[in-house]
Amino acid sequence: MNNKLEKKKKLVEELIVTLNNSEAILVSEYSGLSANSMTALRKSLKREGFDASVLKNKMVSRSFSDLKLTYPDSLLKGPNIYFNTKSDVVKLSKILIDYKKENDSLSIKGGFLNGNYISESEIKTLAKLPSKEELIAKAVGLIKSPLSGLVGTLANPVNSLVNVLNNIKNNK
Repeated sequence: MNNKLEKKKKLVEELIVTLNNSEAILVSEYSGLSANSMTALRKSLKREGFDASVLKNKMVSRSFSDLKLTYPDSLLKGPNIYFNTKSDVVKLSKILIDYKKENDSLSIKGGFLNGNYISESEIKTLAKLPSKEELIAKAVGLIKSPLSGLVGTLANPVNSLVNVLNNIKNNK
């Protein structure tokens, strides 16, 4: 009996470490989802660098309690799958929302973003945001645009001088 208790305590400690190292944990109910669909979802998420785990709600509840996280009681009811990301909650949200459109058996319940509870509607809002790559590209474009204009402006007088000199040369 003591060995079981030690295993449970160790699992809770591991969950706490995972939660502390995650940007976001999203919770979905998967009742009605076939084993093949669940495997396909987990594989597609793994390819993108996300983790998906089926855990006992009681162990997750203890981990959440130890971290003093507040959430609605309904979050940890039923058969849940927990999705974890360390860096790109927007991309994970997009994948889950797109998957839910194709398969109604997956019910997104909510989760935690940087230790704060987020609802299903907030996850849907996250899914509508541009990806990290898009935001970086926009930022680079915004930085590049004024610099390109400055280079063009600085080069313009030099080009004008060259044109004037070429016109003088051609006239002689």
